[in-house]
This record gives sequence, C-alpha cells and structure tokens, in this order.
Amino acid sequence: MTGNTGRERWSSTLGFILASIGSAVGIGNVWRFPYIVGANGGGAFLIPYLISVLLFGLPLMVLEFAIGRNTGTSVVTAFRSIQGRFSFAGLAVVAIASLVLSYYLVITSWVLAYALFFALNRPVDFGAFTGSYLPLIFFLLSGIAVFLTVRSGVREGIEKVSRVLIPVLVVILLFLVVFALTQAGAMDGIGFYLSPDYSRLADPTVWTAAFGQAFFSLSVGMGVMLTYGSYLEGGDLFRNASVIAVADMLIAILAGLVIFPLVFTAGLDPAAGVNLTFITLPAVFTGMRFGMVLGALFFAMLFTAALTSAVSMLEVPVAAMMDSRGYSRKRATLLVFGVIMLLGLPSALSYTALELELLGTPLLDLNDYLFGTIGLIVAGLIISIVGGWYMDRARVCTEIGGCGWQQKIYMALIRYCVPAILLITLIASLLQAAG
Repeated sequence: MTGNTGRERWSSTLGFILASIGSAVGIGNVWRFPYIVGANGGGAFLIPYLISVLLFGLPLMVLEFAIGRNTGTSVVTAFRSIQGRFSFAGLAVVAIASLVLSYYLVITSWVLAYALFFALNRPVDFGAFTGSYLPLIFFLLSGIAVFLTVRSGVREGIEKVSRVLIPVLVVILLFLVVFALTQAGAMDGIGFYLSPDYSRLADPTVWTAAFGQAFFSLSVGMGVMLTYGSYLEGGDLFRNASVIAVADMLIAILAGLVIFPLVFTAGLDPAAGVNLTFITLPAVFTGMRFGMVLGALFFAMLFTAALTSAVSMLEVPVAAMMDSRGYSRKRATLLVFGVIMLLGLPSALSYTALELELLGTPLLDLNDYLFGTIGLIVAGLIISIVGGWYMDRARVCTEIGGCGWQQKIYMALIRYCVPAILLITLIASLLQAAG
C-alpha cells in the first residue's frame, strides 16, 4: 500500500460492508429495479441481471476496492499514482459523482417531505408540492443531514450512521413486505412482478437494461467504492464485494414485493415508472387502512436509502480535496457542500413555478440523463480502463489474492468484457434518447 498510514480507517469489516451497502442501496432500488423487472420479462429478467452483476458489476466493484486499498488514497491521487497523466481522468470521475449528487439531493428532499407529510397525516398532491417553493426547504434540510454525516468523519459519521440506518431500513422493509403480501391483490402483483416471460430474453434491449441496472444499483463507476476501499485495511475483496452485491439485490427484490401487491390491490397502473414513487404509491397509501402510518414508514425507509447513498457520493469529492489539497475534513466538507448545493439549485427549481427547462426538458430530468446515465457509464469506462490496463498488474494481484487462473479470468473480464459492455450500454442509451 502506498497511501498515508495516518488515513482514517473503518473500525471493522462489518462497518465497511454496511457503509458500502448503504451506498449501493438507494432510491433506484425501490422504484427503478421493480419497474424494470416488471417491464422486461418479469422473473426472466433476473437471469440477465444476475449475469450482469456477477460478470460485470462485481468485477468493477472489486477493482475500485483494489485501487483504493492499494493506493490508500482517493480518486484523483489514486489515478495520479497509477500514471500522472490520469489526474484529469480522476477529476472527471469526481466531477460526475458531484453532479449526480447535486440533483440526487433534490429527489432525496422530496422523499423526506413525503415522509413528514404522511407522519403528520397531511398527504399532498405531487404537482402542488413541487410547483411551490416548499421543496427548497427540504432540499436544504437533506443537504445539511448529508453534510453533518460526512463532516463527522469515516468512523463517527459514515460508519456510525450506516450501522444504525441499514438495519432500520431492513426491518421496515420486511414489515412492509409482510403487510403487502397479506393484501387482496397481492398474488396478482406478484404475478406481474415475477412471472417469467422467457421470450423477452431474445430482446437485446432487455440485456442492455440489465447491464445498466447492474452498474446503477451497485454504485460502481462513481469512485465511491474506490474511496471507501481506501479506508479499508484487510479482508477478502471478492467476499466483501459479493456480500454487498447480494444484499443490494435482495433489498431491490424485496422492494418489488412491497410495491406491486399494494398497487394491484388498489387497482392502479403498475407501469407508472418514475411516477410510481410520488404519485401512484401515495394514492395507494391514502386510500387504505393505516395508510398514513404505512406511507410514513415507506418514505422513511426510502429516505434512509437515499441518505446513505448521498453520503457516499459527497465523500468522493471531499476525500479528493483532502488528499489533493491537504484540507481538513471540516473545511473540505464545507466547501464541497456549498458548491454542490449551488449546482443542485437549478434542479431544485426545475419543477417550481419558474419551470427551469432546457430544450423543453426540466433541468432535473436532463441532469439525470446526462450525469446519472451517460456520465456514470463514462466514469465506469474510465475506472475500468485506467485500473485494468494501466495499473501495475502486480499491485492488482496483491489486492485480489494473487495471479492464479481465477485472477486471470477476473483480469480478462476487467480488461475486455466490462469496457465492452459499458460501451454497448452507452451506445444503447444514446440511441434510445435519440429515437
């Protein structure tokens, strides 16, 4: 390891795993994964998704952990230690993570608001809420929660929060699953969600959707796992990454077991996509017994997932500034937080009366596509190429347990398969947007 021995560390492997699960499990696990499964062959979609996770998503996660642990530093300085000319590439990854966070905090703020509204028994219309300036208050509150967590440090902030919130998330989720499965339309919802349509496996768009979901849901490609890996001392990277990936997938699957039984029980549209979270589900909760309590629990769970993901994204630029500029954590966090809140303000205002748009598209939606889709794929390509092709092979082998035949297969996946799949996914995303 070439990093600073005085660097902050996780207190344990469990703390590292919980923080990484917190990063991987976000808003997309709750609304995006169930909907994609339902729209792409139901249970059959799990086949290409599992393949994508094991053969492409997991190797990239391990590579990020390996780069971080071996260099003992964050993205920019880690890339510089591989080759000096890659400093700019590291800056690009940090910039993408920061830009994703800027609009992700807006969605997080909506979730926080809905949790409070249901807790106070005062559900609101989504259009009326976003059309006001009230979301700006929740945008600030969400940002402050993320700021205070990261400012407190790795052990006292990120790890401590993850140790509390991830078990809470799981408990709430399991409770909601049990409740949802006892409702009248539960079996119809399960049928829509998981019934296999194997004919869809012949559709290339299903496979590209699986590739995209695998990278999206595992939180790879943003430098988060690289940064978290830099705080790790020991442990089997393949085993740790596998635990994180399995936990992330199980939580996503369980979320579907909540959403679709409730939607079918209420007789509403299960293919509502993005609207599922803020329009369809609130309508479900409002119209059922104990709906206010259930709605509060659901959005509290969703806010928990969003918060831990947002914390991990903020840590990327904060750690980069600490390592490259020598700033203290408190100073770096304050500066980065201020910049990200300013960057996120146009997204926060895009659904208000100002209706900030570009080319007829709300700025939040445009940022989601440019940075949350295209940007993440590009960042993943950068990491896979820099780490797979230019990092000294001996350094990689040191972190992944030698260079036997298993590791050779892994290196082949990282060097050839992962970049190829990311490139295919990028082209498919661009064509979809164009068409």
